[in-house]
Amino acid sequence: MKKFYFLAAMMLLVSISMCAANYITIGEDVRVHPRYLDGYYQVTAVMEADGMLDSWNINTEWPKGVIPKLVAGIQSLDGMYLHYTDRYGMDKVLQAPLQASVEYGTISSEVTTLGYWDVDGDDLYDTYGTVKWMPGTYELFTLNLDISPEYRDGYIGWYGVLTSGADQRGAVLQGVRFAKPCHLWVGYPVGDVSGNETLNVDDVTMLISYVLNGSGNLDEFGIVAADVNGDGNVTIADVTMLIGRVLSK
Repeated sequence: MKKFYFLAAMMLLVSISMCAANYITIGEDVRVHPRYLDGYYQVTAVMEADGMLDSWNINTEWPKGVIPKLVAGIQSLDGMYLHYTDRYGMDKVLQAPLQASVEYGTISSEVTTLGYWDVDGDDLYDTYGTVKWMPGTYELFTLNLDISPEYRDGYIGWYGVLTSGADQRGAVLQGVRFAKPCHLWVGYPVGDVSGNETLNVDDVTMLISYVLNGSGNLDEFGIVAADVNGDGNVTIADVTMLIGRVLSK
């Protein structure tokens, strides 16, 4: 009876999550503040899975001017710690291995430790296969990116596969491929011409000065952020829109 309820619950979970995506991403559109140029900027890899898996692999391509920190540049997060039961019925936590090539062309993890369950309720624990990530969302690791002073805009190639060995508890992901390139660009938020990460009256004052006098204390990133309405020109219309945004905060 216990086995029946467990399998029924697993089937319900699969049916609910059939439309979920399977991938690992560091974000599709990531903005970097200019203060990180010639320094390190940290991104977080997040996995979304709608099935069980025990292995994943990521292939990367880095744009000119961006490379991961080569020494201690990657750090495991909570999503790499998997809870399971051992053959004696004891609750355990496994840290999944995190592997990367020398220049982070590949990043991967494969779990080979066996997990166990008392499927018949007889206090005898049998293996269901390897310990696995269950369906859900996981923060896997952080990467520190070394960004050159000249870098402004580009794409990080980010693609790979989620897969698994068999599991007695239910369906697993097998050879599920994903592609999640990251648009990584340097700049200020729209309207934040001062670059302090906050929209306020200082931004309005600086923008008015720039529009009226064609001058001001706007750097290259502030000038881009000044095009509030996105029409390619910086005019009084941008001032009006920025005032509206500041007042609506």
